[in-house]
Amino acid sequence: MKRLTIFAAALLLLAGNETYSQTLPSFDDGIRAIRNNAVPGLHYGFDDWLQYSPLAVTVGMKAFGYDSRSSWGRMVVSDAFSAAAMAAAVNGLKYTVRRPRPDGTSNNSFPSGHTATSFMMATMMHKEYGWRSPWFSIGAYTVAAATGVSRVLNDRHYTTDVVAGAAIGIAATHLGYFIADKIFKDRHINSEWAAPQPFIDPSKKYYELGLYFGYRFILNGDNGAAGGGTSGIQAEIPVIPRAGVCARVGANSFMPSDSPSWNAYSFMAGGYWNLPFLKIMSFDVKALAGYSLSGGMQTRMLDGFDFAVEAGIGVLSGENFRIKALVGYEAIRNTTQKPFLHTLTAGGSASFFW
Repeated sequence: MKRLTIFAAALLLLAGNETYSQTLPSFDDGIRAIRNNAVPGLHYGFDDWLQYSPLAVTVGMKAFGYDSRSSWGRMVVSDAFSAAAMAAAVNGLKYTVRRPRPDGTSNNSFPSGHTATSFMMATMMHKEYGWRSPWFSIGAYTVAAATGVSRVLNDRHYTTDVVAGAAIGIAATHLGYFIADKIFKDRHINSEWAAPQPFIDPSKKYYELGLYFGYRFILNGDNGAAGGGTSGIQAEIPVIPRAGVCARVGANSFMPSDSPSWNAYSFMAGGYWNLPFLKIMSFDVKALAGYSLSGGMQTRMLDGFDFAVEAGIGVLSGENFRIKALVGYEAIRNTTQKPFLHTLTAGGSASFFW
């Protein structure tokens, strides 16, 4: 719990507050601006039930006789401990931090309970069926990620609320299964199951697909854009082990101090190279080029060339999952007075690889 409290404090510091600075928007402000510029009136309710779908599928497969890791009794005990840990962490933080929701409806935004629930249930499916095929885990975590993105699109949570919820949901499930494993030991567990040994094999070709997000600093922002957010989807396709081609589709917000913010949408492709080390970590570099489309009638940017170089440190967070810390430079078509807007981005990504 102490580690979760420290993690929560770090996320809230990253989130920022308008009272800290009158010129630089926070990370959460930048990502929310993307949503507000693109779909300001969007609201829907299907994420209220989407959060439960990974567990529903897990129970359904088990009920139809597809053997999982655990017996019914062992799985129920594992899941009960997981749910108790998740609920205690989420509610303890919600009513201690008391962060206002972005839509202003209440003061319990941090962390996202929907996201924590969905990632907890996705991790339950990963625990029970991921050893049979990584696609069970990939499917479950895709649904969980969609739940988290939906909470931001619905204007019910900030991005840092969602990141915290995902971390809590995953950690709570690992804790719940750890406790149950201590209780049951080798009893009531599938004889075909073997404990996973995640590591990066430098001789293999790995495909990767994931989400990225970050904060963008404007290096030559005399057009008034102090900073903003960036997020999107990226993929890597290997040509040889540790190198190949990559593609990215992203949305970027630019937030000037003297006028409304605007979006730009980028479509890029290029190459990547990575160097694994310590079995579970890797150093990654990539270079991409493509086209940027300005968004909105009041934008100060023009459509045109977009170029980026990026470096990152990745670490395995599971057999088929990786998280990365990223830093990159990007030059984006700007105005007729200044050919390019030069930017520096710091952020992270979460991805599947197989």
